[in-house]
Amino acid sequence: MKVVSRLWSTAPRREALVAAAVHLSLAAIGFVVLLLVNRHLGHSVAWLLRRWDSGNYLNVAEHGYPGRIPYRPSGLPDFSRLAFFPLVPLLVRGTRLLTGLPVVYAGVLVSWCAATVAAVGVHRLVRAVGGSAAAGYACVALWSCSPYAFALWVPYSEGVFSAALVWALVAMVRRSWLTAAVLCVVAGAVRPTAVVLIGTLLLAAGWALVRGRAGGDARAWAALALAPLGLIGSWLYLGSRVGRVDGWFEAERAWGQSFDFGVGTGDFLWSALLYGKSWRVTDQRNAAVLALVLLTAVAVLALALDRSVPWPLVVVVAGAWLLMMGTPGSPFSKPRFMLPFLPVPLLLVARPLARAPLVVQGCLYGGGAVVSGWYAAGLLVLFVGSP
Repeated sequence: MKVVSRLWSTAPRREALVAAAVHLSLAAIGFVVLLLVNRHLGHSVAWLLRRWDSGNYLNVAEHGYPGRIPYRPSGLPDFSRLAFFPLVPLLVRGTRLLTGLPVVYAGVLVSWCAATVAAVGVHRLVRAVGGSAAAGYACVALWSCSPYAFALWVPYSEGVFSAALVWALVAMVRRSWLTAAVLCVVAGAVRPTAVVLIGTLLLAAGWALVRGRAGGDARAWAALALAPLGLIGSWLYLGSRVGRVDGWFEAERAWGQSFDFGVGTGDFLWSALLYGKSWRVTDQRNAAVLALVLLTAVAVLALALDRSVPWPLVVVVAGAWLLMMGTPGSPFSKPRFMLPFLPVPLLLVARPLARAPLVVQGCLYGGGAVVSGWYAAGLLVLFVGSP
């Protein structure tokens, strides 16, 4: 709490409250659209909130992890809750105990609170790199109404991970190495993709020490040792549940997330480009994945050429792009994978957009929130495959 309070105090309270209000307003519009479409399709709210990854996190919060890894007749691991990191289920369980809410709604509360903290962090990040308050609000709004923003409304891990990642980047830009390392520990207990954030911090703090900018600061050295502990601890904890050090890696094989240097992603993109078997005329997700891969690559180049953007921000997006490309898994989950990192590329468009008339911005963000909720209904309810 002291870490969060320290970072919170660096941002003017009024700006933080406005950023939170912008996010909550747009998230509420999208969430209401999602719920209305879901009801129109004849599904209950509880059914919707347990779809895909939400169900796994909520099951861990309710029943804990299994004591063994299930296997298919082929010898490959079957899907297991052991692949899901422990901090989000722990937060959901704690929220349920404190509030008395059903576990489903406790999970929603955790996601909304974490996403709001992340939104304030997005605004602060824009300010930390020299952007105006208006640019910060624009960046928050664009992130909050992006197509895959549904992951911030339901009991997924993106809200908690985004909060840890964005505030860690704020601390990194300010060279608050120990604060950034503590937030890396939090991120490492949420998702394995924290490896990108941790690697970026190690590079930034290590380079500062080499250049003498940290002045031999013990906090920079401590950050190098502390940052990976959340990720390593999660791997060891999940492995201990099944009595083997590599338990998480074995369970994760069921999702096909082993690093293959882009072979699986390349096959999917090639098939989609040639209208192969992965393409469906009514399936807009192929276009979304193609656009994501191309636009993120362009954004990395543009960020690298923009001298106002600190290089750790370029590195973290480039690392996320490489990890997204290098692991196959479900191709339709790749836009969700990039959601926590999205505020950094949005820096490129938030500044010019902030100069547009408020009426234009309001129409853009409000319309985007409606489309985001409508698209979320397709992803969570209609489409086959985990979004």
